[in-house]
Amino acid sequence: MEWSKIKNIILLILLLLNGILLVMALQQELEQRQDANASLTQVLQALEKNGITVSRSILPEEKELPTLLVEQENLQTPPKQAQALLGHCSWEDEGGSVRLVYTGAAGRLETFSNGRFSAEFNPGEMMLDGQEPLVHGLAKLSCLEFSGELTDRRSSGEEEILTFRQNLDGVPVFNAVAELHYQNGGLHTMEGQRIFGEVSVLKESDMLNVPTMLMRFLGQRNESGRMFSQIYSITAGYHLSNSRPYTLTPVWYVETDSGSYMLNGSDGKML
Repeated sequence: MEWSKIKNIILLILLLLNGILLVMALQQELEQRQDANASLTQVLQALEKNGITVSRSILPEEKELPTLLVEQENLQTPPKQAQALLGHCSWEDEGGSVRLVYTGAAGRLETFSNGRFSAEFNPGEMMLDGQEPLVHGLAKLSCLEFSGELTDRRSSGEEEILTFRQNLDGVPVFNAVAELHYQNGGLHTMEGQRIFGEVSVLKESDMLNVPTMLMRFLGQRNESGRMFSQIYSITAGYHLSNSRPYTLTPVWYVETDSGSYMLNGSDGKML
C-alpha cells in the first residue's frame, strides 16, 4: 500500500478519535448540567417547604473568588489623598498614625489606620453647582481611592443621604461603605470605611456552590429562629477583616424580606 494512502487512513482514524472524544466531553458536560439542575430543583423545593420563596431568575452564576491579602499594612489616609479632597491642608497625628486629622480650607477630615474616615466640610466649599449628587459624590470619594456604586438614596428632613458601596475590580466589598449627606445644595459630611492599594491572592477559591450555600443558609435560619419568607437577591463579593493583616474574605450576600445576611463563601456560616 502506498505511503500516501496509509497516511490518509491514519489521519481519518485520528479525526474519528477526536470526534468520539468531543462527543464524550459534550455528553459529560450535559450530564453535569442536568445533575446541577436537578440538585438546584431539590434545594428550591426544600426552601419552598420551609416557607421560603426564591425565583430561579435571581440565582447567580457560580463564582470563584480567592481570599485576598491587602498589601497595605496601614489603611491610614495619606496626605496626597487628603489634599485631593480638601486642597492644601495641615495635619496632626493624634495617636501614632492610628488617628490623623487633616484641616484645610474646605473642611476637616479625620481618618484611622483601619480605613475608616469622617469628613465635615465648611459651608459653601462642596457645592453641587447644578451637578447631580450621584456624580458629585463619586468624584469626591475617588479622591480617597474609593470607587463603587450607589446602593441607597433617601431624604431625611432637608438632607439627602447617599450610600455607596466600594467595588474591587467590579466585585463588591459589602462592609466598605460610605455615606454622604447633602444639604442646602452642597455636600455637608461624609463618613465610611474603605480600602486602597494593591492586593494579592492569599488562598485560592473554595467557594460553595449556590445550592449548597442555600441549604446551609436554610439550616442556620431554622436553628437561629431568624425568620424570612422571600429571598430577593444573592450576590458574591468580599468582606474586609477588622484587623491586621487586612484580608478580603469571599462571601455570599443574601437579601431577604427581613434583612440582609453575609455568609462565609467557604463554609456558609453567617458573619
